[in-house]
Amino acid sequence: MRRVIVAGGGPAGMMAAITAARKGAAVTILEAMERTGKKLMLTGNGRCNLTHMDEHPEDSCFGADQNFIRSVLSRFTPSQVCDFFETTGLLTTEKQGYVYPVTGQSGSVHAVLMTELRRLRVKIKCSEKICSIEKKQGQWLVHTESWCYECDALILACGSKAAPKTGSDGSGYTLARMAGHRILPVYPALTPVICREKLVSSLAGVRCRAEVSLYTVSGDLIRREYGELQWTSYGVSGILIFQLSRFIASCRYPEHTFFLTVNFLPDTEETVLLKMLENRALQLQNEKLPVLLEGMLHEKLIPVLLQAAGISKKSDCRCLTEERDRAALKNLVTAIRQFRLTPCGTKSFDVCQVCQGGVDTAQISSQTLESELVSSLYFAGELLNVDGLCGGYNLQWAWASGYVAGYSASDQVPG
Repeated sequence: MRRVIVAGGGPAGMMAAITAARKGAAVTILEAMERTGKKLMLTGNGRCNLTHMDEHPEDSCFGADQNFIRSVLSRFTPSQVCDFFETTGLLTTEKQGYVYPVTGQSGSVHAVLMTELRRLRVKIKCSEKICSIEKKQGQWLVHTESWCYECDALILACGSKAAPKTGSDGSGYTLARMAGHRILPVYPALTPVICREKLVSSLAGVRCRAEVSLYTVSGDLIRREYGELQWTSYGVSGILIFQLSRFIASCRYPEHTFFLTVNFLPDTEETVLLKMLENRALQLQNEKLPVLLEGMLHEKLIPVLLQAAGISKKSDCRCLTEERDRAALKNLVTAIRQFRLTPCGTKSFDVCQVCQGGVDTAQISSQTLESELVSSLYFAGELLNVDGLCGGYNLQWAWASGYVAGYSASDQVPG
């Protein structure tokens, strides 16, 4: 019986272990934390967005060559992930492509995975941090602080550096280097963005629907996202910001490279907004300007946008109706639809959800996830240079890469 050790008890590691065990291998999971799946329990704000029923999930993943990502994801599709979890007794529900357990609890996902691991007699050794790995006479020797484990195949699924309190402390990169693998620079991804403007501190705690666009300083659009924007004392957060953050995080001087624009009323056409404000200003000529916007925007946003438009909040609405000063009305519309922010960095690994960078996939087979440098060494999950958008794409990568690595490590070729 082929002996397989999986380094890491996260989503990719548990999937790899289950897959290898189902194919007849004797599997042991070595987990550095006191229990498995700590990060899994936090995903989707504790609801666990399992996957996304996207026909082309590779389009929402970055880092590695798209052909590499597509090759892995095609071997364990979102539909197959749902089928797999059905075999473990987990019922799922889908809403607009997003797949969750019907319980709405990530703990349910972890529970069924653990039950399946027990059913397959997978050994789980927690609080066993791996110190080093080496290959001798065709066997892998995996050294922990207390023991030396031997196996025929080793799967590294140790995670990245994101959220180190859950066990992702970057130690997997060290193990990969021991085997001769190249590690590409690692940066946060899916994380809040820090802004240069001091005014953001006055908006801390505000949440609003918005459309946020990321541009290069030369004006080229990189990406646009729509959703709930969360203001913090240091900048901006929320899922739509997370989707943009990876491009900012890897830049040494982002304030010289990018800028953000915020459209606070993305569902209202510019011409419609212009006419609406003009008509309302005529009705409220003697009222102060903040009154004009109180039914459209959060109260804390109003003085900030008036300031951005160069209009005093003490002015009357009449100033927007005067023919000689049409510029004021246009400036206000521009401030509402194209409010500009300057990113100067992102939050650290402590708060990011995943990382970009990691083990260079150019040294790994896209068919089996086996090292092309050392035989019987496999990789899965965030340790690889692959990161996805929010919405189940990172877990889909974990499940798919874990499946391919586990299948291959069992000495069979995944279909």
